[in-house]
Amino acid sequence: MSHRDTALLMLKSRREPGEIQRATGMSTGQIAALAEVQGLSQTAPRSGGFLAGIDPTLIRGLAALMWAEQNAGHQRVRRRAAQVREALGELAGYQSRMIAEDSIRSDLAEVGRKLNAARCKFSRLGTGTSALVRDWAKEQGMTVSPSGVLSADVIDAFEQQHQPLNHLGQRRAITAARLQREIASLKRVRTAARRRLDSLTNPPAAEVRAWAQQQGLAAPASGQLPAYLIQAYKDHQAKTMSEQAG
Repeated sequence: MSHRDTALLMLKSRREPGEIQRATGMSTGQIAALAEVQGLSQTAPRSGGFLAGIDPTLIRGLAALMWAEQNAGHQRVRRRAAQVREALGELAGYQSRMIAEDSIRSDLAEVGRKLNAARCKFSRLGTGTSALVRDWAKEQGMTVSPSGVLSADVIDAFEQQHQPLNHLGQRRAITAARLQREIASLKRVRTAARRRLDSLTNPPAAEVRAWAQQQGLAAPASGQLPAYLIQAYKDHQAKTMSEQAG
């Protein structure tokens, strides 16, 4: 089975873009064009996918080039179509990555804003405010840690037990406990977003090592790569992409 047939089968099975690329070695542009040619653009996987944010006009252009590459009567036309498609495919992938990076950075900014707001509210309530809920839970025989974030079940049980919340201290305790949970949740979201951004902005170590070996540059066989080597790889990729586009 050819790489194209394998990719087509995986597209129809709604497999993730990264999995298709690893299985076939096809570029982002090749897969996007294949999806367009086969009418699979609407059903192709989109979670972090190769179609996310790519200009539909560019995808149609890639599809036309793929058609010319396979159906043109002259070898020179087919070869030229393949060259142009490869160049546009790289640009499509670059566009998708840049849009994904911008989206994650925007999400990080929004999470940071919410986190700061929640922290400000919590600080105004006082660090020991939620201790009222913790002490009550212990009295009820519930298992709670001496510090940290209280579970939603404990907070809900406290609120139900003390309805209506006429006492100011009780209302403040509930608010503080929920703010602690919100802060913890926002921190997890921020960590996950930072990891996604890191995976986009930092190329895989294996690719950098392979490129360095081709260039005759020294690279450690394992462990962390030097920052200058990673930057050199990024510069090389950007230059190659610019030359292909020109």
